[in-house]
Formats: sequence, structure tokens, C-alpha cells
Amino acid sequence: MAEIKKTKEPDTEHLVLEALYYQQTNMRRGDAAMKTRGEVSGGGAKPWRQKGTGRARQGSTRAVQWRGGGRAFGSRKHVYDLKMNKKARRAALNALFAAKLQEGRILVDDSFNPEAPSTKAFINFLIEKEVDGKVLLLYTGATPKAILKSARNVPEVTLLCDSRLNAKDILNADWLFMTKAGQGE
Repeated sequence: MAEIKKTKEPDTEHLVLEALYYQQTNMRRGDAAMKTRGEVSGGGAKPWRQKGTGRARQGSTRAVQWRGGGRAFGSRKHVYDLKMNKKARRAALNALFAAKLQEGRILVDDSFNPEAPSTKAFINFLIEKEVDGKVLLLYTGATPKAILKSARNVPEVTLLCDSRLNAKDILNADWLFMTKAGQGE
């Protein structure tokens, strides 16, 4: 009898690439559009009679060979929307979090809690924690405003609400930073 093999877990690398492709493709606008000869205004009358002038026959001044005429085979508006299942997106984000955790690149700390916003204090906090490179600060409604105001002016720090979490920002960041208050439950 043939032995039944257990299915292995979904390919998370593929899901991460799919989530990144999904996000970047849905950011495209696709609004380039050129007018055809039927969409250009004017050109209702025949420029000159069909025969007897010695010139080439013309039906409209808005034909493609005329200046101010329409464009033959021009670009049209395009919708680039893709669909990706929520469970697949969530699995991709979980895989990215697991990779950051395995690398030791997630910082969950409540020791930085200033009374007033201070960019210098936030930079010193990052240096003290030996955090270098790009930092993604994840926040919620419970995150103190002083932390957000301290971090928003640092060039290598990106602030991102937890509801807008996405694959591109996680991949772009070297470190993920969140407060315990900002984690929720």
C-alpha cells in the first residue's frame, strides 16, 4: 500500500513575494491615456472636397496624420488591481515577523517614555539599544504621543500604524520597534 505523505506548510517565501507584488502592483495608477480620433474635439467637416484639388483625400482634420489629431494605438487607462487572500497576506506578514525575530531584529521595549517629545533622546535610546540602520516603529492608539513625536523627525525611522502593516515596509526595515503599550493585548 502506498503511504500517505503529510502536506508540508505553505511556501512562506513565495507568499512573501506574492504579498510584495500584490502591494506594489496595487499602488500603480495606470492613468495614462491618449485620445483617439473620435475623442479629439473638432474635425466634423471634411477639410476639402474629395476630387479635383490635386491634394490627397482627407476626411477629417482630427485624423492621426494631422497636427492636433488623435493618436493611433495610443495608451489606454489600465486597472492593475490584484487580489490576494487575507489569510495568505497574514501568513506572509507572520513569516516576515518570524524571520525578523529569528535574526533578533525586533525590539519591544517600554524604557523609552519621555515626558516631552525629544528627538535627541530617541536617537540616544536607539544608540543605547545598539539599533542601527532603518527602523520601523509600529504604533497603535495606545502608544504615547511623545514617542511618536520624538521619532518622526529621525531620517532612518519610519512610523507605521499597526492597521497599515505591510510586507514592503517590513522588508525595507532593518529593525522593528514597538512599545509594550503599543502591542495591545
